[in-house]
Amino acid sequence: MKQRYFSIIIGLALTMIAGSCTDFNEQFEGIDQMAKPTNLVNYEYTLTEDDYSTIASSALADATTSEDSAKIKSIKENKYFTDSVPASNYVPYLLEEMYKYNDAGSSAMVTYAFGKDKPPYISDLSTVSILNKDDYQLAWGSETDFVNAFTPAVSPADNLPEVLAVKDPNALDGQHKFVEYNYSSEDAVYDVTEVEYLAEDFESQTAYENINIEGWTNKDIDGELTWQAREYSSNLYAQVSSYNSETVNTAYLITSEIDLSSADAPEFTFDIKVGYWNETCLTVWISEDFDGTEGGITAATWVDLTSNFTLPEPASGYSDMESAGVADLTDYSGKQVYIAFRYEGDDSPGADPQKTTTYQVDNVKVSEVKVALSVDETEKQYVVYSYDGSAWEPAGDSFVAVQPADYDAMGLDDGYISPSDADLYIPNFLGSKFPYALEGSVKTVVYKSGSDQTKSDAVDYKLIAGEWVNDDFIEDKSEQFLYTIDGWLFDPTVNYTLVKDDYQIMVDYVKDNIDPNYIDSYGTAEYYYGFGSYHKNVNFRLSYRESYLEYDTEYAALETDEERIALLHNRLETEGMIKFAQLRFPDAVPAVSGVDVFYNITALLYYPTGTAYGEEFRTYSYQCTAAGTDDGTPPTFEFIPDS
Repeated sequence: MKQRYFSIIIGLALTMIAGSCTDFNEQFEGIDQMAKPTNLVNYEYTLTEDDYSTIASSALADATTSEDSAKIKSIKENKYFTDSVPASNYVPYLLEEMYKYNDAGSSAMVTYAFGKDKPPYISDLSTVSILNKDDYQLAWGSETDFVNAFTPAVSPADNLPEVLAVKDPNALDGQHKFVEYNYSSEDAVYDVTEVEYLAEDFESQTAYENINIEGWTNKDIDGELTWQAREYSSNLYAQVSSYNSETVNTAYLITSEIDLSSADAPEFTFDIKVGYWNETCLTVWISEDFDGTEGGITAATWVDLTSNFTLPEPASGYSDMESAGVADLTDYSGKQVYIAFRYEGDDSPGADPQKTTTYQVDNVKVSEVKVALSVDETEKQYVVYSYDGSAWEPAGDSFVAVQPADYDAMGLDDGYISPSDADLYIPNFLGSKFPYALEGSVKTVVYKSGSDQTKSDAVDYKLIAGEWVNDDFIEDKSEQFLYTIDGWLFDPTVNYTLVKDDYQIMVDYVKDNIDPNYIDSYGTAEYYYGFGSYHKNVNFRLSYRESYLEYDTEYAALETDEERIALLHNRLETEGMIKFAQLRFPDAVPAVSGVDVFYNITALLYYPTGTAYGEEFRTYSYQCTAAGTDDGTPPTFEFIPDS
């Protein structure tokens, strides 16, 4: 029976394509000339991970733009398709390799991974918003009497909404932020303490990438050399060298503006390590009039501070990383300044002398010891906030921010979870944190995802059968492809055979929307169209309808059995099956990837055959001509008479 049904579907589909649907036919140029099928094959195949690479390799040969190439490469990288990179466009490349020799009319039902659109908050929460000095000054309401932390008296709950509003004045309704702040469980008191006006240890940077710190400037005004972050023994620092630059370099690394308006006797210090010294290339400068732009470097007035420091000159190899010394900046108290590390190297051909010494700089700090507000110790805390269109507020219980203590409990000494390890740690974390969560509960876990201090990730987990399961926004989809004389082409045709529950759907529809008098005493059959769930068929037995003549005046007015049978067929084709399609496929759309969508719906009919009754599966074909609307209007289906 299954093979028979498949043959009926293919025959009807080909009749429909070749004869009655011009718009659909245009999607399959040349299909009118297909040879008469002799060996139709119905393939079913699920893509493997290697298949995505195969598809990408084949499709790249046909790419005509960089945008096309980028989309195709994403197939290989992601190993799934999306709305913007649809399977309908690319799966045929694989089918052409796998199934080269087929009769036109053969089909393939292909199952593949589909990447769903992720909620906007997933992107919002991919970066940590770290509070800075200005944020704490705002929270404390003072540029001098503050600490770089919240306390019980100056709490995050009371002050974060205002701080976030100032940090992001253009926030959009529904936007989310993953916020890192310092917190002290004890209130601040006045004490002799170190006050930091600038402190940078480069731990927020990524090894082998350019130093990129908000407010800092990294610029070679003579070449293309940059200061880069490097790492040794889990310690990050800034490094520069003209080695292999093959040119003259004047590479600046300039701090953000340093506010010394409340300073009395500030001091500037940094650590230095020097490697393969051949000439002194590094000097240190300070400016009161630098404007913070690359173009303003040469226009600013710079004062040389280098004499305050000792820069090693190792005869070979590297020196130790150690303090370079101290520069007294008392003369700059009450001012705003910038400090620059200027590297002047020369690795141009024939340079004499060659200047390629390597310098590593770390722990850049401007500070002083004075009486000021202080706290004994602070800890980092994390929270998720959302913007409701007018104010920032905690995002709610469904969002879970992983705290430093949680990483410790999971044995993650580095203080972050690699995204590839999320499923190893987060389900147990949620199980411990929410032991009484209800089935179906969803939690969005937000966590630090790398050594870069600003790198984070957010993942939805759902409690299913007592286990927290990652919703990676990837689902399996199946779509049909048709073999034609032009090769494999996407075919969004839906082939569907009614099951028991489907027949009952129509029984209930007639009861609720046409007339309950058409329903039999068991509630499992109706005699307007003829749907019945007990026998799982559409029953055209005329004798059963005698009891319903008073309700069905249209049927009762007909004089012959032939006329009545014709009426029942017409009702089923042009009304009943259309209503079923609307109820069964409420999300139907008229086209997928530019191809018209058709529905071949098969039902079991019980109807007169001469002097007796017989059963036969019949397929009715429809084209979806309009999608449903948000106000509840169902999709529109048009019957194809030739089917």
